[in-house]
Amino acid sequence: MLTQPTSTDHRARFRSWRTSRPFWGGVLMALSGICLLLPTFSTLRVGDLLISISTIAGVSTLLLGSLMLVCACTVLLQPAARIPAGVAAMLVALVALPAANFGGFVVGTLLGVFGSAAALAWRSVETTTEPPIATGRAPELHSPS
Repeated sequence: MLTQPTSTDHRARFRSWRTSRPFWGGVLMALSGICLLLPTFSTLRVGDLLISISTIAGVSTLLLGSLMLVCACTVLLQPAARIPAGVAAMLVALVALPAANFGGFVVGTLLGVFGSAAALAWRSVETTTEPPIATGRAPELHSPS
C-alpha cells in the first residue's frame, strides 16, 4: 500500500526548493507585475459613476506588466538565468515609472526594483561533502625575501 506524504515532507521539499533559487526576488517581481497590470484591468464603480483607466499607456502597461511576470517566472523556474532576468526586470521597472501609470502608482516600480535587486544579489549555497580541516592554529604568512 502506498503511503501519503505528510505535511512536513511537503514543507521540507518546498523549503529546499525555495532555498535553491532567488525566491523572494521572484515573488516581489511577480507582485510588481500584478501592480503594473492591475490598473488596466480594473474599473472602479463609485455609485453610478464608472471610473476606468483606458489610455494609450494601457498598451505599454500591458507589455511592461507581462514582461515583469515573465522575468519573475524565469527567476523562479530557472535560477541560472537570474542575471539576465534580473537586469531585464530592473529595466522594465524603471521604464514603467514614466510609461505605465507612474509605475503601477509607484508601488509596482518599487517592488520591481527591490525584487530584481534581490534576484541579482542572490547566490546559491554550495554544500561540501568534506568538512574543512581545522588545525587549531592560524595560517602562516610568508613575507617576501
